[in-house]
Amino acid sequence: MILISVKRAALIGAALFFFKATLAVSAESKLKKAETSKDIIEKAYNLSLQKDRSQAINILVSAIKQENARNGNTQELKKALQQVSYLFYSDRAQQAYELALSLRRTDLGQALQKMNEAIRMEADNLTLFNEMQRMILIKGDCSAALESITKERVQDSFDENLILLQAQAQACLNQWEEFKKTRDLFDTKKSNQAKYWQALEIEYAFYEKSPGRAKEMILGLQKLDEKYPELNYWQWRVASSVEKPAFAQKYLKECKNMSATLYRQYMTDVNLCRRVAEVETAAKNSNGTNE
Repeated sequence: MILISVKRAALIGAALFFFKATLAVSAESKLKKAETSKDIIEKAYNLSLQKDRSQAINILVSAIKQENARNGNTQELKKALQQVSYLFYSDRAQQAYELALSLRRTDLGQALQKMNEAIRMEADNLTLFNEMQRMILIKGDCSAALESITKERVQDSFDENLILLQAQAQACLNQWEEFKKTRDLFDTKKSNQAKYWQALEIEYAFYEKSPGRAKEMILGLQKLDEKYPELNYWQWRVASSVEKPAFAQKYLKECKNMSATLYRQYMTDVNLCRRVAEVETAAKNSNGTNE
């Protein structure tokens, strides 16, 4: 009898232990479920204040994925993700970044050196990463840029600047089938980068040897931003032989006299004013002017 009682007591004790453990797991699960987007954003901001950007990004990305799975609202989470990803922690890193931007147009080599200097101080700063990849694309090392961007998107698949950069790198490599997959990740027409996507669509139309579609895309770009510097280049490409000299002159004049402020406004376009030599050569060959 005593042996049976001991066994029974042991079984009851084990059952109680299991029950308590189950309750604890259940309570923890409910607590996690009760954690709101506001709580997660606050946690991410606190981690960012502690300069733990990587962990802050991870919890925000995870929360966005969970909200997407249940068709929830991710707008505030994505806004917080961008703020955390692009924040500068040090004045020195930001100063090096600003100097790199000022050098990008005239001395790409020096600009890259300054950007590397900034990245050594803040390796996980997406502002610095994105601009570095733009410079690498301008340098012509499109494969290296695409490889880096693709790896970065594994960590953050939601950032629209990264998606655009990936598309620009694919366009640089004439990987247009891959470009279409990237483009279709979201509604580019509703993006605040819509004009840069439109410029890529124009490039794609020319690659496909579809001048009619190219003209349609150029008109679309003009409606989006009639002051876009590269608009003159595309208009020159589709213009008749009679109209070409005027567009060539306008493009060359704007690029050569572009202010630093205007250049910065459009520097997301990695091809900004990089076709001057092409237009000058064509103008000379057709006895046009390149003043």
